[in-house]
Amino acid sequence: MTEALDEYGKYGDGVPSVYETNTHPLDEHKMSLRLKKAIRNLEGACDQLCATLAPPLHTIVNRAQDYYWSCLRVAAQNKIADLLDNTTGGMNLESLAHESGIEPSKLRILMRTLAARHCFQEVKDTGFHGTVYDWMKVNGDRRAVMSSSMPSMNSVMGTLSIIEGYPWEKISTVCDVGCGNGSFVWSLLQKFPQIHVTLFDLHETLEAAKQAAGCLAQELQSHLHFQPGDFFKDSLPKSVDIYYLRNIIHNWPDKDVLTILASIKNVMGPQSRILIHDYTMHSFQNQSPHHSLDQAPWPMLPDFGNGSMRLHYQDLTMLFMYNSKERTLEEVKNLSQNAGLKLEQIRDLGETTVLEFGPA
Repeated sequence: MTEALDEYGKYGDGVPSVYETNTHPLDEHKMSLRLKKAIRNLEGACDQLCATLAPPLHTIVNRAQDYYWSCLRVAAQNKIADLLDNTTGGMNLESLAHESGIEPSKLRILMRTLAARHCFQEVKDTGFHGTVYDWMKVNGDRRAVMSSSMPSMNSVMGTLSIIEGYPWEKISTVCDVGCGNGSFVWSLLQKFPQIHVTLFDLHETLEAAKQAAGCLAQELQSHLHFQPGDFFKDSLPKSVDIYYLRNIIHNWPDKDVLTILASIKNVMGPQSRILIHDYTMHSFQNQSPHHSLDQAPWPMLPDFGNGSMRLHYQDLTMLFMYNSKERTLEEVKNLSQNAGLKLEQIRDLGETTVLEFGPA
C-alpha cells in the first residue's frame, strides 16, 4: 500500500477518488513497474484474505455466480459509457433505457451490478412467468438437484441466522410458505421444540420434505403438518403466528408477489406476522430513518460494493431464470401496502434481510 501511494505522489495530485470522472493520472503517464507490482500484490492479498476468512463454499458460490463479464459485454455492445459521456450529471434510467434500447427493469439490474464494481456510479434511483417451475414439474431430476442444493446455499448465504435473530421463543405456530425440502424447519425445531409447523408447498416438493423429516426426533416429527398446495390457488392455514417466506418473492414478478401476499393477508389473524427473508437491494432515495438498511462507511460504496456482490449476482440470476428480480426496500414496502400490510421491523443478517409485516 505504501509503495502504491508513494508512486502516485510522483504524479502530483495523489490517488484520485473512485468517483472521479476527470482524466486519471495514469491515462497520461505510464504506470511504473513499482506501482504495477504494488497493485498486483494488493489485488492478490485482498482476494486471498477474503478466501482465507470466508468458508470455501462462500468463495466457490461467488466464483460460480460471477456475471460481471457478461454485464460488461452488454454495456459495451450497447455503448452505455458513450451515452453517459455525452451528458453532464448522468442520465436517469428511463432516458438511458430509451437511448440504449434495453428494457428499463433489465437495464437497472445490469447497471447496479456494474456500479458495484466501480464501472459506473449510481447517483440517483429514479410476459411469461413460471416457466422454470413448470419445467421442473416434468423434470424431476432437476427439481431434486435444486432442492438438494438449498441447504448448502443456506450455509453460504447465512440464512439460518434468522434462527438466532428472531424471538422464536415467543412463537407457537409457523407456516413455512414454499418450504422446499424443509431444511429451515428442522433447524428451527431443534432449537425451539415448542413450535408447531405447517410446511406448505407443491405436492411433489412436500414428498421430499417428508422423507427429510426423518432427521428429527420422533417427538418433534409430531409437531409437523404437511399441507400440499399452490399459493396462487389454494388457501393457507388460518391465524398462524408466523408466515415465513424465504427466497420466495424474488422468484416472481410484481403482480404475482401481490397475489401471494394478499392470499396470506386474507388468512392472517390480528397477531399474525409475515417474515419475508430475502436479499434486499439498496436504494438511497426516500429511505425512512426508522426503516433503512445498513450502509457501509465512507469512502466505500454505500451498499458495500464487492462485499455485497452476491446480491447483484442473485439479482441477475432472478432475471435470467424467472424474469424477476431482487427488490429494494421501497419496492417491497409498496407491494406490501397494496396487499394491506405494513412494515414493522427490519433485521439485517449480514447478507440477507428479514422484513416483518403485520396487518395494516
